[in-house]
Amino acid sequence: MIIVTVNDRLGTKAQIPCLPSDPIKVFKAMVAARIGRAPHEIMLKRQGERPMKDMLTLEDYGVSNGVQLDLELDTGD
Repeated sequence: MIIVTVNDRLGTKAQIPCLPSDPIKVFKAMVAARIGRAPHEIMLKRQGERPMKDMLTLEDYGVSNGVQLDLELDTGD
């Protein structure tokens, strides 16, 4: 079990417990439940990198305990 910090860059940070083997799609669902948004609106990325793809796992992206990810809302506009 690892703790990943999700920063919305508006001053709010949420710490999400998860497994390194969790797919990004499942992790987005956990984040969505915590922040009250739909999973398809959430875009996660590391600082200065491309958005994470749903079919890969946190481990594939090298996400480990204590890592911070940036959250952006993708409303389709």
